[in-house]
Amino acid sequence: MTLLASFNHPVADAQRAFRRILKAMSEPGVMVALPLAQGWGDLSPAATAVLLTLVDQESALWLDGAMDNELLRNNLRFHTGVPIVSERDAPFALTHASANPDPAYFAAGDNLSPEKSTTLIVEVPALNGGLTLRLSGPGLRETRAIAPQLPEAILHYLRERPHPFPQGVDLIFTCGEAMMALPRTTDVEVC
Repeated sequence: MTLLASFNHPVADAQRAFRRILKAMSEPGVMVALPLAQGWGDLSPAATAVLLTLVDQESALWLDGAMDNELLRNNLRFHTGVPIVSERDAPFALTHASANPDPAYFAAGDNLSPEKSTTLIVEVPALNGGLTLRLSGPGLRETRAIAPQLPEAILHYLRERPHPFPQGVDLIFTCGEAMMALPRTTDVEVC
């Protein structure tokens, strides 16, 4: 079993990461850097930091088959204790843009209720250089334009928003050591 490093200073770095994730969730489209220089295997440092900060033995995580491997499972088990599940209505899900994940898949579970929601963590090629999205809504005084490189299924979901609030998914996009978030309360116009 290969175990990889966690935060250098687990308590202080997890607190720092939590504050930055909270900033990204409360200010949609803001890019924040997370305090981890190395990810686990193919997982970016930002996605690794998000997992180390948000998941634990009382939550559950769904893993995309393309990202699921023994190295990731061993490190998740050791560092977080998170149960890995196959149900799509898990509180957290991890995938990659290359899998073209459809957020509706995570928002439309049979047992979906406002209390049950998924935070979908998506590894993307870049947090800029993609199709422009205009954001408005809670946490934004004025509209904000962002352009992460998103797969077509996510763009389609953002255009259609088939699930009325409070249903839906919260999206976290990670790349390298940075992340940005689109909570379900954010109004998104795909330009």
